[in-house]
Amino acid sequence: MFFPSARKRWSFIAVIVLAFVASSVVFSAGNPIISGISVEGNTVVDAATIVSISGLRVGQELNPRSDDIPQGIKALWARKQFSDVRIVVDRVTPLGLFLKIEVKENPRFDRVIIQGNQKISEKSLLDSVKKSRGDLLPYADAQAIGRSLRQLYHKEGLLFASVVVDTGSSETPGYVTVVVRIEEGKEYKVGSLTFIGNATISGEVLSSQVEDSDPSAWWQFWKSAKFDTMKLNEDVKRVEAYYKNNGFLNAVVRAQDYKLDEKEGKAHITMSVQEGTKYYVRNVSFEGSTVYNPEYLKQRLDIKSGSPVNAERIEKNLSGNEEQSDIRSLYLDNGFLQAQVQHTFDYVANDSVDVKVQVFERDQFTIRRVDVVGNTKTQDRVVRRELFTYPGEYFNRASIIRSIKGLGVLNYFNPEKLRPDVRPVSQNTVDLVYNVEERSTDMLNASVGYAGTFGLTGSVGVTFNNFDLSDPFRGGAGQVFTFQWDFGTANRLQTFSLGFAEPWLFGKPTSLGFNIFDTRTFFNVSARRTGAQLNIGRRFRFPDDFFRGDWSLLVQRQEQYGTTLANQSVVFSDVQLTQSITRTSFDNLIFPSSGSRFRYLSRFGYVFMNPANSIYWKNELQFEFVNPLLQIDGFNRLVLYLNSELGNVTNLLSASSFVPLIEYYSMGGNGLAGINVIPLRGYTDNSLAVFNQFGQQASRLIFRQTAELRFAISMNPMPIYASMFAEAGNAWRSFSGADLFTLRRSAGVGMRILLNPIGLIGFDYAYGFDPAPGDTKPSGWEFHFQFGR
Repeated sequence: MFFPSARKRWSFIAVIVLAFVASSVVFSAGNPIISGISVEGNTVVDAATIVSISGLRVGQELNPRSDDIPQGIKALWARKQFSDVRIVVDRVTPLGLFLKIEVKENPRFDRVIIQGNQKISEKSLLDSVKKSRGDLLPYADAQAIGRSLRQLYHKEGLLFASVVVDTGSSETPGYVTVVVRIEEGKEYKVGSLTFIGNATISGEVLSSQVEDSDPSAWWQFWKSAKFDTMKLNEDVKRVEAYYKNNGFLNAVVRAQDYKLDEKEGKAHITMSVQEGTKYYVRNVSFEGSTVYNPEYLKQRLDIKSGSPVNAERIEKNLSGNEEQSDIRSLYLDNGFLQAQVQHTFDYVANDSVDVKVQVFERDQFTIRRVDVVGNTKTQDRVVRRELFTYPGEYFNRASIIRSIKGLGVLNYFNPEKLRPDVRPVSQNTVDLVYNVEERSTDMLNASVGYAGTFGLTGSVGVTFNNFDLSDPFRGGAGQVFTFQWDFGTANRLQTFSLGFAEPWLFGKPTSLGFNIFDTRTFFNVSARRTGAQLNIGRRFRFPDDFFRGDWSLLVQRQEQYGTTLANQSVVFSDVQLTQSITRTSFDNLIFPSSGSRFRYLSRFGYVFMNPANSIYWKNELQFEFVNPLLQIDGFNRLVLYLNSELGNVTNLLSASSFVPLIEYYSMGGNGLAGINVIPLRGYTDNSLAVFNQFGQQASRLIFRQTAELRFAISMNPMPIYASMFAEAGNAWRSFSGADLFTLRRSAGVGMRILLNPIGLIGFDYAYGFDPAPGDTKPSGWEFHFQFGR
């Protein structure tokens, strides 16, 4: 290998050259003149270029006290094209001084030859080299190739792989071939984990704090338990943190030893523990707090005297916890942008500490400007009405977080780009800039066909979620316009509907809208509904601004065939008054990664029919929770979603009185095959319901519970998430016949893709563990497809 081991001592050479020049007597007076510069050793780089880089020139006076030559050498080294650089005096003549620049060029990269790899593909190894043909290859870069390949093997659990990098000649002059020789070694699993020195806390408890360096049980199919020294060090820190969070402030944990069993391919780990004394909190004191009473700050810290010292809890409650109830958040929500909170432990007695907290409040900041950047379609007023930060007010981090949630729920913007920018402009003022990136949420569908004797069939539908009635072609006012028309006798569902909603009436958080419709259904019953609905809603301020109420008045005419006697129709009119109270704190509607939603719906309906009128009452209750589990690049990617819902409809006059057919429930499938169908994956459409003697829905009570683990594969430009879920539910005729032990259970996997302008596309593959009514065998595997829901 021809790479030099170190740079030449060019500074020493420069001193010798300058001493020689100073002692020369070929000039009768003045500084020597450079009369010529030659270059030696270059093969690729042009000589004139090398001279230009050095900064030396013919005719230049060379002052012995100057650093022209050292600076020239530095400039050539800085190009990283040379492995050796020297500037020497070639000769001295009566005409002047002649210099020679001697260089040794770094070779250029040709290709990589990999030998000995078996467990990692050659493509993966070549991808980690990150060199293209023609790139310069100094000695350090060649060694960096070896380091990157070793890191790749380490990541795959092959900790003892040997990677040797060498260079060889190439057919192209000035180029080299990198030869990598690999001995992959053996992959080890964790065979055992033993703790020594743990007198107070058991090994079982300590093992529960270890994530990667303990043996995996037979049922932990997701856990590889590969032996990894880097992960071992992280697990040592976790065990030590557990001690410090249980009062052992001076505990020290070390991975004392590990033994490799080559025959079994197992690593046996021993962790050494020095527990030390267990300390308890005696007193808590605050200094430097002028804004808040120290007693209030003690309550906020939530550390009780006499309890074991929990170092992590104290740190979080001082500077940042998940609930944002920490003391620093208290200051940040009141304008103290630069506030700092620090603590120390004073050891008193043999097993107690005093916690002393020092608060540095500094200046209180106000907001000078609030700007919105990036909204190319959505109007400024639509964005600003979701903001809770205003110029002239004190800086408030909680208000910024609330604003980001409001913008996320609009669903007009890419959630990964919703990051505020806080820009200090003076000693105590800041500007807030909300950067947004538009994305379309409009949906349209159109289809047409000819089905033999059924004639022309098709559908046309549009949903503009960011519409502007005054400028319909541009949009951006946040209004909602919907139109849907399904036509043709072949359709099981024929509809015509037109709707419009203004979410902010007269600049207030009051919504107003309407929709008119004509719907015909041809499922297990034929029915037609024609009517109109008026909707009004309002965002509340109490209990908090996540609450809102919505009310609607519906007047419709219905025709139902076969509701009393087969092939006989019932024609009636009804009026519905519906109230819905919701609280939504999701940060996004397509893929919520935090927050919750509560919904309570209550509907009264009065039916005008012959021979007797009736009154029915419908109630629905739903709770949804999302808890983030894993962050990647600052965004919640893995979340746990929980859902519980209960619904009931009853007649207020008598149990046998008439209730419109569409108010009854059904369950099963993806929830799209009918009206008022509650989805339950793993079962066929409408398979879980109570039916009357005419095959019509008669379920008045439903209950469903869902637990879903969701992972966001992508959020921009196309939101995609995969899921694993388990759910259970059923439908009953009444409360008296309900039995939670008869819930139908299922589990499976799925995926959701938001494909604009089509809408949400979903795929689910689920296994039903229980038989549907009338069956004796489990429902088994079912594939479900969702489109536009």
